[in-house]
Amino acid sequence: MKTRRGRLNVTEFISDEVIQKTSIVKESVRPYRLKVESWVLAQAKARGINVPNVIDYYHDKNGREVLVLERIQGQSLLWRCSQENIKCMSEAGEQIRVLNNTPLDCGWGWINPFTMTGVSESWQAFLLLYTQYYHKLLLEKNILEESHFQILYRLIDNIDFKDSKPCLVHRDIKPSNLIKGNCGKVWIIDWENAILGDSLYDLATFGMRYGHGVLWNSLVQEHEFDFSSPKYIFYEILVLIGLIEFYREFKINYGGRQKQLCRLIQRLSPQGENLNEPH
Repeated sequence: MKTRRGRLNVTEFISDEVIQKTSIVKESVRPYRLKVESWVLAQAKARGINVPNVIDYYHDKNGREVLVLERIQGQSLLWRCSQENIKCMSEAGEQIRVLNNTPLDCGWGWINPFTMTGVSESWQAFLLLYTQYYHKLLLEKNILEESHFQILYRLIDNIDFKDSKPCLVHRDIKPSNLIKGNCGKVWIIDWENAILGDSLYDLATFGMRYGHGVLWNSLVQEHEFDFSSPKYIFYEILVLIGLIEFYREFKINYGGRQKQLCRLIQRLSPQGENLNEPH
């Protein structure tokens, strides 16, 4: 039996038909990640998205979450700009567009595992909550300065988020989370980090983490949106903030990412406002 150990879960390939995910870390912030994933998978499937079927969800004798899923027959995508990968990324982008056209009516942001509704009353409120969460931490670590955060707060106030709809946002779209099925379909897996928000956030997540190359262009080509707009750049800033904190926590050098973050904030700052990069 093949087993894959991740940072938060152990994934066991039980048979040709079944995969089992078992939580190995109980986070204080999100102690029911796999329960939320089970609900998200059902919602995505109901909207025509290619996702695994949920077979079972329970807690084992050690109190750990266990999620049993249908195993998709096919191959995970590799990190290369082949014609097949380009086509698969395009199909994943089309599925994200479908999610944007089929919003839910159950709140915004982090998903409450007991009510399966978003914890924030609006997308703007969630973005404010997210920014405030990192404010003190990044100041203390000298990653950003107070002036940077004041610009972010002004952006939250001034950008029009009212046209956004509460959609399923995967938050980790990448080749290794896509499977080219033996039947020819492209399947999206690993939804445990999903939130309810603007589906463009998924495109920003890929763009910020992996660059705006051929695969990103394939992912976004179905979306009629100005990707140079302040809204989209702001999404990439928030993705980068979370990425830097991940790097810091796991002792990965984030100096280049820090400079990139300061440049993006500078790009959206009021004309003539000069910002210094923390040292």
